[in-house]
Amino acid sequence: MRQTKKFSRTATIAAIAMLSIVGFSTPMAEAGPLTDFYDAPVTTVGAASPGEVLRTLPVNSPKGFGLGFDIERILYRSTDTHDDPMVVSGYSMTPTAPWTGPVPRPVIAYAPGTSGMADRCAGSVVLGTVGSSPAILPLLLAGYRVVATDYQGLGTPGGHTYLNRIASGRALLDAARTADDDAPVVLFGYSEGGFASGAAAELAATYAPELKIRGAYVGAPPADPTLNIETLDNTGLGSAVLFAVDGMINAYPDRADSIRSLFDSDGIAALDAAQNWCTTDPAATATVRTTELTRDGRPLDDQLSNPVLADIVETNTVGRIAPVMPVYLSHAVEDDTVPIEQSRTLLRRWSDLGADITYREYDLPDIPVEGANHLPGALAAYSDVMPWIAGLIHAGVEPAGTTR
Repeated sequence: MRQTKKFSRTATIAAIAMLSIVGFSTPMAEAGPLTDFYDAPVTTVGAASPGEVLRTLPVNSPKGFGLGFDIERILYRSTDTHDDPMVVSGYSMTPTAPWTGPVPRPVIAYAPGTSGMADRCAGSVVLGTVGSSPAILPLLLAGYRVVATDYQGLGTPGGHTYLNRIASGRALLDAARTADDDAPVVLFGYSEGGFASGAAAELAATYAPELKIRGAYVGAPPADPTLNIETLDNTGLGSAVLFAVDGMINAYPDRADSIRSLFDSDGIAALDAAQNWCTTDPAATATVRTTELTRDGRPLDDQLSNPVLADIVETNTVGRIAPVMPVYLSHAVEDDTVPIEQSRTLLRRWSDLGADITYREYDLPDIPVEGANHLPGALAAYSDVMPWIAGLIHAGVEPAGTTR
């Protein structure tokens, strides 16, 4: 069942003001201790269990948060697309105030939105206090512990496997595993994070059945690659198209040469350059026209059916497995970065599989600035998502209004 909420222009402007912090600030990584923390080899990863914490670095003076949270960077063990152990970075934030609820302090396994491909873009590098703090602050103020993943190859050595369903979903589930074994868990993500949260929700029953996952918030997920590239092509948001191809190259090195062969010299140069971009870099805001980058001059959208890419695209589409926990799926109708058809299609696919989905669309005014209609949908959802989470955690039952 589709439910749409309308918001005033004042609320939309407030959303942009707040969420601009999320999308447009990415400081450089510090040298010294941070370099050692991320880059020093972890020789024990092969013997570690999924979710086992391998290295920590407490943070004593978080930027922008003031007092009230214990914060540490973490390296932990996860499992990549090829079932090999991998080291993933992330961070944990825990309110210092005692938790007085009837269950152990709940854990929010947080999947961040797109920040880029370079290590300096990782949420734990900037500690989320500039990059993702507006997104997680309501969760922390509710008393929840937040454990965030950087995903494969952000922060740690190796390339970021952007929008890889298996690696992203497992990285989020293993982030949850780093926390209290008895705590209720809620998966939470928007945009790239919505993709990861949806993937984790699908994988949880087989990959992490011991986790006490109460639900998953999946916001504006780019769940199906075939529905997103045309929207971004020929725009200043097209760096995400390059990130998507680079993610395939990084996740499937045995296919790298075949994937790169679809592009001409300019395309290969663009793909190589994008591996070192954050979304805030000027180069990442330039218009990308894939017809000028492919070897045959066809847009990338037309290339997805090529045998080189077709099975990769299918493998990395969220919506083929029914989550076993309740899901809150939401999207802004006017989203110009991840089109609303992504969530409508995902809703239909999951519903057909019998999943328990609460679905909301937010009807926000169209803002005549490229890319400005994506992030307000994240803020609009909080008034619904926060009580939904509280209902799952405290009552242990599905909240009113859930539709099957």
